[in-house]
Amino acid sequence: MLKPAEIYKGIAFVRISQLPAEQKEKIRNSIKHDQIIKILIGNTLADDCVQYHHYKLWFTETFAPPVISSTSTKTTRTPSLTKTN
Repeated sequence: MLKPAEIYKGIAFVRISQLPAEQKEKIRNSIKHDQIIKILIGNTLADDCVQYHHYKLWFTETFAPPVISSTSTKTTRTPSLTKTN
C-alpha cells in the first residue's frame, strides 16, 4: 500500500524507516542513493527520506499489477437460445 506523504516546510517525503517491512527492504536495495535525502526536523536529523514523487514512481514500478494481454482479437458469438412452439 502506498504510504501517504509527510510534509515539512513544503517538502513532501516519506521516511524509509517508517515504511512497511517489504517496502523498506526493496527500496533500500533498488532506489538510487542520491535520491535519499536528509531533512532537519526541529533538532532531529531524518537521514532516510525520499521525496514523495520519487517514492511514488518507485512504488508504481515495483508493485505494479501484471499486465494481462489478449493473445487473440477474435470474437466468438454464442447463438441465442429461443424457444419456438
